[in-house]
Amino acid sequence: MSQTTPTTDKLATARETIQAFGKHYDYDVTYLEEFMSASPGAFQAFEPVMPMGRYRKAAPLELIFLVKLAAGRVEDCGPCLLLGVKMAREAGVSEEIIRGGLQGGKGLTPELKDVHDYARAVAVNSSAVTELLPKLEQRWGREVVAELALAIVAVATYPTLKRALGHAKSCSLIPELTA
Repeated sequence: MSQTTPTTDKLATARETIQAFGKHYDYDVTYLEEFMSASPGAFQAFEPVMPMGRYRKAAPLELIFLVKLAAGRVEDCGPCLLLGVKMAREAGVSEEIIRGGLQGGKGLTPELKDVHDYARAVAVNSSAVTELLPKLEQRWGREVVAELALAIVAVATYPTLKRALGHAKSCSLIPELTA
């Protein structure tokens, strides 16, 4: 009878969770499975970062998804962006917000357009952040802005990991999207 170690059990559970996620969202998780197989230790070091994209306490749900979509466009990973759209819809985010996130802020209120533009400016390292950040902090508060910043970082994590692991092909350019 073979024995499993707690590490082996934890990895098996993580693999099952990742596979279920991929199946639920029709999202290719091969890069994560290969990452886990290639270096279980590296995967375990990465694993605590995975939930950061779901963190939200003070920020309105719509703002979180708006920054994820706006920053996701910059990452230019079609499958990751499509995943963001699916998740936004599942969370009940309005189609207006989703379209605005996908279409450069088009159709958004001025306040939401500022949020979109902030996320994009952060993602491309634009100096526009210095103009937009105080506006967002005044309107939404520092706690909300901190949560938006975390969401922007989370969005960049997966396309970066995919490309770093040689999955640039699966991180294909964004197709023409319609909401």
